[in-house]
Amino acid sequence: MHLPQHVSEEETFAMASYENSNDDWWESVPCHFIWDLGEKVTVHFRSVKTNLDSKLETRKEVNWSDSACDLLLFRGFLEVSDFDGVQRDFCKAEQFFQEADKEAMNTTDELERNAYVTVAAANRLWALRKKTTGLDEVTPDEQVRLLNVLEDSWKKYQDDSESREKINAYIDTVAAFALSRLGVLKYKEAERRYRHAMKVLGQSVKSSWCQSLGMLIGRQSQHAAGPLPQYSEIENEVRYYKKALRIDPHNESARCDLALALGMIPDRVQEANEILQQVDGKYCEIFVKKARFFRRQGEYEKCLGVLKEGERLASLTVNYYHQFAAVYRDLSKIAHRKGDFQVRHEYLEKEEQYLDICLKIDPMNFGALSDKAFLYRRREHFQDAKNLCMHIIGEFESSPFNLLSAKYRYAKLILFINRQCMNETSANAFEDVINTACSILSTMGPLGDDTVDNRNVLDSKKLLEQYYQTNGEAQKLRYLQNRTSSVGF
Repeated sequence: MHLPQHVSEEETFAMASYENSNDDWWESVPCHFIWDLGEKVTVHFRSVKTNLDSKLETRKEVNWSDSACDLLLFRGFLEVSDFDGVQRDFCKAEQFFQEADKEAMNTTDELERNAYVTVAAANRLWALRKKTTGLDEVTPDEQVRLLNVLEDSWKKYQDDSESREKINAYIDTVAAFALSRLGVLKYKEAERRYRHAMKVLGQSVKSSWCQSLGMLIGRQSQHAAGPLPQYSEIENEVRYYKKALRIDPHNESARCDLALALGMIPDRVQEANEILQQVDGKYCEIFVKKARFFRRQGEYEKCLGVLKEGERLASLTVNYYHQFAAVYRDLSKIAHRKGDFQVRHEYLEKEEQYLDICLKIDPMNFGALSDKAFLYRRREHFQDAKNLCMHIIGEFESSPFNLLSAKYRYAKLILFINRQCMNETSANAFEDVINTACSILSTMGPLGDDTVDNRNVLDSKKLLEQYYQTNGEAQKLRYLQNRTSSVGF
């Protein structure tokens, strides 16, 4: 361990005690730094940070009943993680860890409190280790103090197997929260941890865990089956939202999620409407979920009414304005089909207005950036569309699935500009999609047989095969087929 310059004899003694007396046993204590959170991440870390900060900003408004320790601990970890693009901020990380400590002290269940204190202390020790490798000064006394805190909490119940199992279950929920924010390849592990924790903790299960589990089940199925699926797991998703509401009948966010899930089943839409009518919450997350429900049902006036009602709130999120943009996108398509091009133009203008607001709040919001590129395409501003697509590709180089999606959209844009005729330029763009997909498959595993990403890659492959056959490029055709088949396409 690096010793800072100009330390006193007392500090040197404290550091030596820290280094030699415990044999670094604490490195195996479960916390964010040993959960391999940086592997197979499919989302951009800045988007994760923005979403978490938004939740923290609206805590009082939402009136959370469950602890926010899982969120605060993960948020602190992000500040000192190894994710691509992170500029480490140890002071900011420490602030989040300290806030998590304070939150833990308000927890009435001693075992739950012990779990949060343990993860917080372990996280802070790892952060201090990273800081010392950067040659920043660290007070040895602080490391010794944290080690003592961790030892007290982690070893307190080492001879009580039942209590130890419950503490580990609470820690599992902290891990599950983090995993659930890192993209589709992490969802299965997050689901497994939530299920195990709920099995162990029984009557101590929290409403937010059941809601999160329902959302994880839904996201995995939707990723596999498309935007509005009739997927087999929907009853499982519904079951956990109902369980969340039995535990906490005031969890209006879970009530909205229940309505959204039921709204995907044609013969249960009326039931979903009745459930949504029970929601009285007047905060941003509720307005967003209500608007999403009505937009999915094609009830655009109700959707706009909900969003306009929310405009008087002091704090509005990217997701709120993105719903506004999505409504006007849908309405512009309807106007186009009707041949009402003046109305279509007005809707496109409004869509762009709300996308710009999204990007002012979060310039790296992938959904808003992608939608704006597609908006440029629909308005036939092709150079703007190409420029924005290339900007997205450059910015999301470290986010594999976003990168793959952006490259496919760019290739389709080039094909559209060329009146759906393949040429060398569009072929090069689709080859880039294939190369990116093969790179992802070689490091992250299969995309899934019926995922949007898989269908996009298969579409790219089909277009290239037709182009090579038409142009008599047998060598390129064989290379494409051999390469894609070697990774599962």
